[in-house]
Amino acid sequence: MRPLSLTLLLLSAGLLSCDKAAAHAAEHGASASSSAHGAASASHDAPGGAHGHAPAANGGHQAAESKLPVPFIGEPGSLDVAKGFMRAMLGDNESFVSGHPTGHFQPFVAAEKPRATLLACADSRVQANALVKGAENDLFTVRNLGNQFKTAEGSVLYGVEHLATSVLLILGHSGCGAVKAAMGPHTDLEGPIKVEIDGIVVPPRKPGSNDGDALTEAVVANVHDQVRAATTRFADRVREGRLVIVGAVYDFRNDLKQGFGRVTVVNVNGTSDPAAITAFTKAVEK
Repeated sequence: MRPLSLTLLLLSAGLLSCDKAAAHAAEHGASASSSAHGAASASHDAPGGAHGHAPAANGGHQAAESKLPVPFIGEPGSLDVAKGFMRAMLGDNESFVSGHPTGHFQPFVAAEKPRATLLACADSRVQANALVKGAENDLFTVRNLGNQFKTAEGSVLYGVEHLATSVLLILGHSGCGAVKAAMGPHTDLEGPIKVEIDGIVVPPRKPGSNDGDALTEAVVANVHDQVRAATTRFADRVREGRLVIVGAVYDFRNDLKQGFGRVTVVNVNGTSDPAAITAFTKAVEK
């Protein structure tokens, strides 16, 4: 019943027309004829939710009254996560709007002027608030599986050359699932995901290393590889001092033993020598 319920949900919310209902249901494995009939019923029984009721189903049994203008039609509990997220998101956005007067947006209404281009992993645990307090108009953010340069070269190019950011920060992170997948067989992954992570090259595992250490070493090695690709692409800018390419790891697991949540710099303009990295970090702290 889930495909039909989803079809009715989309139709009642105005996101699916009656003439597309059958095709949508067929795509998700439901009966096209029954779905189209159910969709048509939904469109007549829920005209904008004037009465706030879901259409009758299952032999005339009527669903509980909806508190929404357009009723959610689906199996009990199937939409709880989506509804909870949307409720929280809209509420948080309202708080954001209330806490930021119009003047807050004026500096970047017409154009953006970020200082840095951030190339990060798509992992939900990696967010800009761990890096800077105000990412708006400061970080031009590009994300993909495994913070790969080649996968997102066009977006990075836009940030570096068209927006003229002075820093390209390539940020890996502890426990990266994309790097872990690249370390071993990933036959259970869908084709497009395999294609994307195939660009991640991991080093041979050191004899005697445990799984955690091997993954940490691979995460750092991947950052070095991405910095190497970026420094090759932007060699002129780096040589002329117009761009600094920094490779770092956001370590929310404390795998590098520098502290939970610490951003640790591991590469600058293709250099990973510890003494040079230490000198760089001390210089920027002054």
